[in-house]
Amino acid sequence: MPRTFKFIGVFIVFCFGVNALSAQLDPPSFDCISVGIDGSVTLSWTEPNDPLNEFTAYTVYSYDVGTDTETLVSTIGNYATTNMIVPGVDGNIAQTCYFLQTTSNDGNNQTSVSSDTLCSMLLSAVPGLVPGTVELNWNYPQALDPALFPGDFTVFMEYPVGEWNIIAEFPASLTNSYTYEVTACTADLNFQIRYSDGGPCDHFSNISGGTFQDQIDPPAPVITSVSVDSLTNDASISWSIPPVIDVGGYILYECIPGLNPMPLDTIFDPNITTWVNPNSDANLGPEQYNIAAFDDCLTNFGEPDPGAANLDCVSSIYLTHTWQSCTDVVNLVWTAYQGWNTGVAYYEVYAAEEPDPGSGVFNPSVLLATLPGTDNTYVHEGATLGSSYRYRVRAFSNDLINNAASNNRTATLAYPDSPDQTRIGRASVNGPNEIEVLADLDATVATPHTYVLERLNPIFNEFEEIDSQDAVASPQITFVDTDVDTGERSYTYRIKVLNNCGDVVDSTNIGKTILLDGLANTDQLVNTLIWSHYEDWQEGVDQYQITRTIDGGPVEILGSVPGSVNFFEDDVSDLLYTEGEFCYQIFASEIPGGVFLPEGSISNELCITQEPVIWIPNAFVVDGFNKEFRPVISFADFDNYRMQIYSRWGNLIFETDQIEEAWDGTYRGEFVREGMYAYYISVADGAGRLYERRGTVVMLKASED
Repeated sequence: MPRTFKFIGVFIVFCFGVNALSAQLDPPSFDCISVGIDGSVTLSWTEPNDPLNEFTAYTVYSYDVGTDTETLVSTIGNYATTNMIVPGVDGNIAQTCYFLQTTSNDGNNQTSVSSDTLCSMLLSAVPGLVPGTVELNWNYPQALDPALFPGDFTVFMEYPVGEWNIIAEFPASLTNSYTYEVTACTADLNFQIRYSDGGPCDHFSNISGGTFQDQIDPPAPVITSVSVDSLTNDASISWSIPPVIDVGGYILYECIPGLNPMPLDTIFDPNITTWVNPNSDANLGPEQYNIAAFDDCLTNFGEPDPGAANLDCVSSIYLTHTWQSCTDVVNLVWTAYQGWNTGVAYYEVYAAEEPDPGSGVFNPSVLLATLPGTDNTYVHEGATLGSSYRYRVRAFSNDLINNAASNNRTATLAYPDSPDQTRIGRASVNGPNEIEVLADLDATVATPHTYVLERLNPIFNEFEEIDSQDAVASPQITFVDTDVDTGERSYTYRIKVLNNCGDVVDSTNIGKTILLDGLANTDQLVNTLIWSHYEDWQEGVDQYQITRTIDGGPVEILGSVPGSVNFFEDDVSDLLYTEGEFCYQIFASEIPGGVFLPEGSISNELCITQEPVIWIPNAFVVDGFNKEFRPVISFADFDNYRMQIYSRWGNLIFETDQIEEAWDGTYRGEFVREGMYAYYISVADGAGRLYERRGTVVMLKASED
């Protein structure tokens, strides 16, 4: 009985302190069996390790799996021999199995355990039950459980004669059979199996083959899209190449309800996957198409012999619309696309506006909506009366690989007379809680229109209606918005114009007020102003004029800057003896141009108060050069001035609320003693904020009394 594993026995004998080593040799490592073209069977092995030169012979046995018997085939006495051709065996006829042993002599004749038992692979290639296929079957090269010997099978085919190519590779644990689909019309095909388990050599089966015919038609190509060309309204059909290698071309059909499919065209290039029907007009209704493939095996008349077409024809998307006069609503309806096994994931609805109907000049197409694949209607709201719209629907498959477009559908919306021009001439600040918005109108329009003032909500970035007025043949209207805080932020307005149908026929430029902000730089005695640009005159801002008042006095013009500048510094270092309250406004003037007279816009009023500058001496000499004690103060409201002097015991010895009045070092008409005295000084700035100073001053006398 052959053994399918290897065993090494090592025996150590200890005799009176002398070691004697004796070991039987391993069997050869049986590597592979290959069948030659002539059916000869070649065995290959790797010699065992023989460090003591005890080898005597290899014994080769055949093994009958059915009867579980073995027969000595050959004895080979040359240690270096590692292969042999088995005599009298034809590997083209039957499978034969073998195992090997090693005999040796270490003073005694020894026979190794058996090597693995390997079998030649017998391949049969016969016509399959499915016409046009070849069934390949072979045995495993292992005599027992092939799972114990993992490896890979490689299937080779000879076609044309003398040219061998790999047609399949797979793990041997999966199967020992393979079905090949014949792609040649009639051909002599030979096959061979090779098995590799990572050893030093591969197992080769016999070569088996015959004459076979391609009797399988290519499957129908999957139509990936029936789409309508946006310029010609011609239907365009796209498909995927069938997953076989013997596609010779395609036949396109049009499906007409109640009739057999009508052939339209034959394509002899299998790599072409798109075809446009030059005679279609998919703008008049849905068009249905189908397709079949044929291989290179022509009929006896030299014509293609196509396989079956798809079970169902695929229809183009047909888009229609309805529109009710004097509305901005267009209703779109389309036929559902049904050509994908995965279904429709979603539809996209597009529209391109033609502001001047019939001109052929369309704005870029925009996406109106993305709808679920179960929808086939859409309501386009907010369309512009007087414009034409070219609509188009595109379907997308659930796997997001394919898409198909509908025909174009043009809807023209009749439009009542509307103003040629309407604009916001100015959005100007009238006070802390009031903004005036002036609109310039087209006075030539004799039909009434409603002018809706909208203000931008900065939180949602949306315009909200706040007021409206009706006007006809009027050059201007004015809105006043009192729900504002002009010192906190700027406000953006626009005006929508509605005709007598209630439709929006125009929208003006925006009018964005100027927000003035700034700060006092007390170190450099400079007031810094910065403001937001006025928006949005067509020609832009010509210049910004800066005005100023000091302590509530008259308005004076400081200067102006170009319309591109929004920054100004006011040097107030020569105004130290004011209360330090400076109020500013910015006046923007429009660059002349256009059909309307230029306008102007005023910002909010910004008041900046310079912090009082207080300098206090730390000593004075009553009969010296500096005879009195008083602070030097700038940028202050002296109506809120106070100075107190205290003795070292905390007694009040002097007090005044007049900035011009100083302490001369006396108390009740007499000079106090030389020394240190405490002071408290308070003064308010121009905005009424109180500033306090506490400290000590030293009173000295230049001479003794």
